[in-house]
Amino acid sequence: MRPLTISGLWMLLTLTIPGMPSFAIEAPRGVIVFIADDQGEGDAGCYGNTSIRTPNLDALAKAGMRFENAFLTTSSCSPSRSSILTGRWPHNTNAEDLHTPLPAEQKTVAQYLQTAGWYCAAIGKWHLGNNEKQHWDTIVPCGGEQIGAKAVQAFKNRPQDKRFFFWIASTDPHRGYRPNAIPQPHDPQQVRVPAFLPDHPQVRTDIALYYDEINRFDKAVGDVLAAVDDDGLSEDTLVIYMSDNGMPFARAKTTLYDSGIRTPFLVRWPKQVAPQSVQPHLLSSIDIAPTILELAGVPQTTMQGTSMLPLLAGKGAPIHDAIYAEANWHDYEQFTRAVRTRRYKLVHNYYHDQPLWHPADSVNSITWKAMLELHAKNALPPHQAYLMQAPRPQEELFDLEADPHEFTNLAQDPNYQEVLTRMRGKLDAWREMTDDRLPEKRRDDGFTRDGKRIQSVNPKNKNKAKPKAKPQRR
Repeated sequence: MRPLTISGLWMLLTLTIPGMPSFAIEAPRGVIVFIADDQGEGDAGCYGNTSIRTPNLDALAKAGMRFENAFLTTSSCSPSRSSILTGRWPHNTNAEDLHTPLPAEQKTVAQYLQTAGWYCAAIGKWHLGNNEKQHWDTIVPCGGEQIGAKAVQAFKNRPQDKRFFFWIASTDPHRGYRPNAIPQPHDPQQVRVPAFLPDHPQVRTDIALYYDEINRFDKAVGDVLAAVDDDGLSEDTLVIYMSDNGMPFARAKTTLYDSGIRTPFLVRWPKQVAPQSVQPHLLSSIDIAPTILELAGVPQTTMQGTSMLPLLAGKGAPIHDAIYAEANWHDYEQFTRAVRTRRYKLVHNYYHDQPLWHPADSVNSITWKAMLELHAKNALPPHQAYLMQAPRPQEELFDLEADPHEFTNLAQDPNYQEVLTRMRGKLDAWREMTDDRLPEKRRDDGFTRDGKRIQSVNPKNKNKAKPKAKPQRR
């Protein structure tokens, strides 16, 4: 293999952590980000789910660091990806709504790296619009069945004299599902049903099919990492595995509960990251791009995240005391904001007169049909029947130590008013700092509440005119 030509030398970065001595980090030869499409945080063996087969993710966690508190800025496919790649809050990318192309003025990590001489390749789901394509040397669209082989081929065909950035974006485990997607399908009787869903045969069948697609992407991850190893680059490649939002089931994807915004997050980099390490501190997905650029020695001025290099080194204090998340148009009109610390979460529902939203693919699922049938029989517990409730509370406050599933709203509890005031202050300050504005009027939904498409609405054009005004905070 030929030596690198960028500056003729490895780049060294010196990081200073408050209260700690400086330490040097040598930039990696390459960076690979694997991003699943709708995988919940707990749905991998390394996160304690022994019902699902994820041998390659489990090996990745064993060889590196597993984050326990990694969060996305939104629980919606394309806005989440735009946010990750730009290192910016969704509403600051001007692509905060589903299917909105990333505007030309937004700068992604690929644009910065390509300008600095890196080779950038995107394999799989694109979902970023046409403006961004010029900043990638190779774009290979493909589905979940093909992504492993396509990614391996692209990796082998890359220029040997350049550092590389690979964005490997599967369509798994996004709906729709079909039986026998893998040679050995998961048994519905063996799946783990989340507490926010009913234990019903249709739900179990749905989850088993979802597991199958996670397993299929797991195999693709293993194939790509084997190719990295064949090139002798395992020690010198930073590998990240994550999802773009929560599982595509009711009360998960598109919501701001942890089931929607908490992501699996695994990092392997043998040169710097200790094996079998666990990181408990808060991480936001907008931290990924500035971290990669700091490692590459590439200056940037547009990103709002914070480098997570101290966390990868296992040193220093937390980089965040809170994370923030937002929900905007995704099949249905919505405007919701949330702030979460290690212990508490506040969710502010601006359009609280409507029931809790779900993406159209979830509304059309066999799980949702089972839940509607159970609800008609008054057979759902309150925390599941809540999904059909209208109006909803404007504010939801949760004590995550006592209530990790976020079932008990404490916003009206007199014992939590001091916490509520503090969390309101954090959320209001973030909204002011990031110029987060409520649209002057609501826009049309793209689907009826029973999942039928509304033909008059084109989701790709629905937000061309979107005047915004400062909202009343509460």
